[in-house]
Amino acid sequence: MVGKRTLVFDVETTGLASYDRLVSIAGVWCDGLASTGEHFYLVFNPKKSCHPMAAAAHGLADWWLRYQPPFERHAAKLRDIFARADLVVGHNVGFDIRMLNHEFEKCGTPELNTEWFCTMRAFRDHAPGHRATLDACLSAIGLSRATNTHSAFEDTFLTMNLYRWLKGEKTFCPAPSPWPAPTNAAMIPKQVVWADMIDAGKSCQPPESIIASLAHLGIDVTGHSAHTVRMLLAAYEYANILVRRTAHEESRDQIRMLVCSLADSPEFADMLKDWSRWSWGRTNPQIPHDELREFAEAELLGRD
Repeated sequence: MVGKRTLVFDVETTGLASYDRLVSIAGVWCDGLASTGEHFYLVFNPKKSCHPMAAAAHGLADWWLRYQPPFERHAAKLRDIFARADLVVGHNVGFDIRMLNHEFEKCGTPELNTEWFCTMRAFRDHAPGHRATLDACLSAIGLSRATNTHSAFEDTFLTMNLYRWLKGEKTFCPAPSPWPAPTNAAMIPKQVVWADMIDAGKSCQPPESIIASLAHLGIDVTGHSAHTVRMLLAAYEYANILVRRTAHEESRDQIRMLVCSLADSPEFADMLKDWSRWSWGRTNPQIPHDELREFAEAELLGRD
């Protein structure tokens, strides 16, 4: 194994489905089992929102990712990096390679065909019946993560030490201090759009144009939180997509009103199915606009 050029890597994604996208990738190089100190760490704009569980895991906010470069800007460079490896290592590496190959495919870049080694599978063979999540494996060998979030670089570095341990190396490489930041991260402009400021948790008033748009629907947002207004606006924008699928003006008005009134209430997921049925031209129950307005106001008062 000595002298084999080994690349240990990890990715973070918007979720676990095949249609999800990469938000970050990191890799560290080893010569055999010896760390060379060479590494890379990149972040990307996935062009879609992260699943809440994925966002909680990697800690990268949608509003921040929207300002980062897209994957295609780095696809060729990344493919060249992986082409240099004799062996690719990762924890549950099959998932990471599959997601990375999806990104390469979107860019017309050849898929990876390098030999790979999965530390999850190897640990299961080493300790049958033991949990094989990365955290569980680290705990078993006396390591732990330094942060609460799963940054691609930290997970890569920890996986490298797990790989070395599985191959009989009982000393660990010390963690870098501080942890490196993504080298391609874009600076956030001083003035970001209103929606991004809300998503970032900053307090600010919505623009007059947005207040006027919702007022036109009979919803008065005066005195309510900017976050509530943001949710109403997002629902309204989604409704505008739905209404383009139906030619019935009354149906359009009802869809808009219902979306805006429910916004991010617990009933949102169930009502989404009804909106979709309406947009396909099926049964359209009659809902009085006055009652919808009253319900919208009640929802606003309850949320704020």
